[in-house]
Amino acid sequence: MSQPPLIVLAGGSGFVGRHLAPALVNAGYRVRILTRDASRLRDLRVLPTLETAAHPGIYEPGTLGAAIRGASVVVNLVGILHQGFRQESRFSWVHGLLTDRLLEAARAEAVPRFLHVSALRAELPHPPSAYLRSKAEAEERIRRSGLDWYIVRPSVIYGPDDDFLKRFARLLQWSPGILPLACPKTPLAPVDIADVVRVLRMLIDGATVPAQAMNLEGYETLTLKAVVEAIAETLHLRRLIVGLPDGASWLMGALLQWMPHPPFTLDNYRSLRALSCASAGSVADGFSMLGITPKPFRNRIPAYLESRGA
Repeated sequence: MSQPPLIVLAGGSGFVGRHLAPALVNAGYRVRILTRDASRLRDLRVLPTLETAAHPGIYEPGTLGAAIRGASVVVNLVGILHQGFRQESRFSWVHGLLTDRLLEAARAEAVPRFLHVSALRAELPHPPSAYLRSKAEAEERIRRSGLDWYIVRPSVIYGPDDDFLKRFARLLQWSPGILPLACPKTPLAPVDIADVVRVLRMLIDGATVPAQAMNLEGYETLTLKAVVEAIAETLHLRRLIVGLPDGASWLMGALLQWMPHPPFTLDNYRSLRALSCASAGSVADGFSMLGITPKPFRNRIPAYLESRGA
């Protein structure tokens, strides 16, 4: 009896992977998660057809080929929002070198399809932040790879136990009635994790769409301030959200980036500023191409915030 197809999730212990893996297992796939941190897999080990390749050297060239061997699809979910000082916490290492290694291993193992999760506005001609530049460079490597590939660029993703809703919920709960907010006019189109998983599932299942790179933007576009106000309203917190002018937002990033685990950095500031820019040229709308209507942010956040007891 033949085995079900194997899907390899590089970086699958992160937020997207923790939602994608159960969906794939329920659909009948075998799933193998690659991660450098085995402790992040505790909740997923109960999945019946889940395999793990979890150790600090999993992305070394000598081990990566064996880790993806037999895969029908490799999905690259490896990513960080903040970079540190160690080599392995730099954008160039995580988004650049690891992508190169995955592509090389995928070619060597003749993997039929390579999916990559990038970031909105990585398609700009000259991305203004180091984060977006590293994402754009990874995309270019994939285009030149010779593989059958797809790239998805989601807007900020929210869902159960995410970092986005959780971070603002905590800031609102800890604030003394007033919350200063950097880049308050930044337009966001938050996208539900369930919608992102649905897109990836369709591409893994073999959906053929006319564009290989596509943006995933949510049902509604809101300013960052409106998003935070919606979170406060959902939590029944009366807070005054004070939008900072551009210079003060820059200064906040310049100061906070030196914290051990910074909530906001200058590079985050530059990435948020990029969201105010129009997409370059004609950019494919992944949801429309796949016939998906994304879920409205305001309708979904109450259940997600209540589920974590916020």
